[in-house]
Amino acid sequence: MTEDVALPTVVRVNQAFASRAPTQRVIDTITRMDGGNFGDLATNQPFRLTAFRALIRDFPAYDAAALWLHAYDCEVEIADVDPTPNGSPTAGPPSPSTSAVSPPTSTSD
Repeated sequence: MTEDVALPTVVRVNQAFASRAPTQRVIDTITRMDGGNFGDLATNQPFRLTAFRALIRDFPAYDAAALWLHAYDCEVEIADVDPTPNGSPTAGPPSPSTSAVSPPTSTSD
């Protein structure tokens, strides 16, 4: 259906995505297509597995077998987590307080 779409040669994921275990459906799909033991595939081809999962995420209507074959030639970029809230440009130290301390007032007795 979408096989005319050019697939990327680099997929980008974050550390959390790369660290998560795939769903059982993904495990079953890979095992059925590859015919091997999933544990062996996860041990010997971890980046291909991550690339495949990212391709499924980004191209859900694409043929899974084609994505599995393409994942063999994909590079995986693990993006750093953005430490700033809402993706603000730069994290920095908090601004100094803008409330000035009033000098002590003298009181006459």
